[in-house]
Amino acid sequence: MNWHEFLDDDLRELASLHVMDALEGEEARAYRLHLAICRVCRAEVDSLARTAAQLIRAVPPIPPPPALWNRVLDRIRAPLSAAAPTEVLAEHPTQVWKDWNVPAGMGPDGMLFAPSSGDFEPTGIEGIEVRRLAVDPKRDRVTMLVRMAAGTRYPAHRHGGPEECFVLQGDIRVGDLHMRAGDFQRAEHGSVHGVQSTDEGCLLLIVSSMSDDLI
Repeated sequence: MNWHEFLDDDLRELASLHVMDALEGEEARAYRLHLAICRVCRAEVDSLARTAAQLIRAVPPIPPPPALWNRVLDRIRAPLSAAAPTEVLAEHPTQVWKDWNVPAGMGPDGMLFAPSSGDFEPTGIEGIEVRRLAVDPKRDRVTMLVRMAAGTRYPAHRHGGPEECFVLQGDIRVGDLHMRAGDFQRAEHGSVHGVQSTDEGCLLLIVSSMSDDLI
């Protein structure tokens, strides 16, 4: 490829492809060598490169959605073992509700009241807390609120009995299902939930067996 006195359509196309880094192999190498000797093609390439840079700067920046970083982290963590989806806190069992007994507050009329001021307690997974509402060990049932911080993940587990989950706030991913506030899911005895994660954080109302097994 020799130097040129003027540009035709084919040469302009080559210059454009070079600026877009679309030339490959021997063609790309030959064109780079050509630019070293051809001031006409070099000037065209320089002009196109300046125009491309101006176009990039002219596009207003679009801030990423707030949950994007959490989704990126979720994808990065995906290959990790389901038994350790986030930092494990050794001082707390992951399934703290297995140690719960019937909560105080049961009246002689058989009525239980759980005030809104009740405290959440940590689990063995950083960012996941639970609040005890009702416990029935004889029937192997627990009713609780589960609060998960953005980007946290709960390990895969097999249900020791039916589990009902109602999303009060935020979002939670259950396999391919992305649940949001107002969504409900029931899982039957013996069914398996894969790793559950949340992009934005969530508050869940859970009625479940006390004998689920982590996988």
